[in-house]
Amino acid sequence: MRLRWTALGALGIGLIPVWAFAPPPGRTDLPDTVDDLVRACRGSGATGRDLVDVAIAQVARAYPVHSLWHLWETPRRSLAAHRGWSHQYNTVLLLLLRELGFEVRLVHAARVRGFGLPWFLAGHSWAQVRTGGRWLDACASQPSSRAGHPPFVPLTPVLPLRKVTRWAVGLALVPFVIGAVWRAWLTGRDVADWVYGDRPAN
Repeated sequence: MRLRWTALGALGIGLIPVWAFAPPPGRTDLPDTVDDLVRACRGSGATGRDLVDVAIAQVARAYPVHSLWHLWETPRRSLAAHRGWSHQYNTVLLLLLRELGFEVRLVHAARVRGFGLPWFLAGHSWAQVRTGGRWLDACASQPSSRAGHPPFVPLTPVLPLRKVTRWAVGLALVPFVIGAVWRAWLTGRDVADWVYGDRPAN
């Protein structure tokens, strides 16, 4: 028991500087709110599945930086800062698609193939949207992603993304993020891309 509390204490001490020195948001002219994204999508003139693809691309471009360094941010706050991970940017996609009139839900798989991530990051969350009488996978991980053709393949059952899942996955990643950031600081290297880095432009 004492060893467990010691480990938790060390984790907490390690977390404080990682949280305090997380990179600030950069200045961009990208959409900062869901309302901004709604206007951009409606201005495209697209409808149906084409509109879903426009929404995917708009959200993906609004997140030029992948970040697990900011796990605590709400999806809307992550959008304003233009950085995030699948739980954040695909929740924004869900909010956008709902505003555009689509029926949509969030799902999660413990393991997916397609991103080349470390084993402990192989889980992924994304949206499923109903269009043309069918439920299609929709993921804003990159602008070239299309409804029904996400850039990954689930390897485990696809389950609804519940609030408890969101918190559990985030908390499980915290020790890995802390370790990666401290390793970079102590070795003078850049922080690993899976923690914080530019996302694909297309």
